[in-house]
Amino acid sequence: MAQLSYPDPNQIPEPLAGMLAAIPGVAAIDMLAHSPVLAEHFLRLAHAQFTALELPERARELVILSVAAKGRCEFEYQQHIPISAAAGVEPAVRQAIWDRTLDPTTLPDAENVLIGFVTDVLNRPRVSARRFAALQRFYPPRQIVEILQLIGFYWGFGRVCTVLDIEVHTPTTLDAFEAVANLSA
Repeated sequence: MAQLSYPDPNQIPEPLAGMLAAIPGVAAIDMLAHSPVLAEHFLRLAHAQFTALELPERARELVILSVAAKGRCEFEYQQHIPISAAAGVEPAVRQAIWDRTLDPTTLPDAENVLIGFVTDVLNRPRVSARRFAALQRFYPPRQIVEILQLIGFYWGFGRVCTVLDIEVHTPTTLDAFEAVANLSA
């Protein structure tokens, strides 16, 4: 059971009420409606992450899964099972990331470097020059900024989920993902 009660849907102001009506219910997003302005911007940023990044979809999902695993946010992990599958992340890779048993030699170099970078960012305030140079071999500046933003976004969202003990739900479709991706600004 969540640590806070969910907001009364009848008390949610526009435009957030309309945005929430356009997507299937997702417990953590519903909880964010306690702060309507933040929830609106959260959904707009999620929309941009699903539609406007230069970072390839598979890399985006590897970042998100790595953040969810490091933060032990089962909600995020479960929500991204169908999304990461659609982006080409194999079930064994996804599970190994969650279990923290991923053998880096099983991944292409770019993905190995990416996951190592995410881990370093989450473990310390700075990454080594060597780690950063390795990342730059595979990802241009725009994508590096996108990677860092994804890390921060999903770490923060993961803490909303874990601290507030949001109920875990495993979607079987991409309905919520597609609805957020299709939100109008």
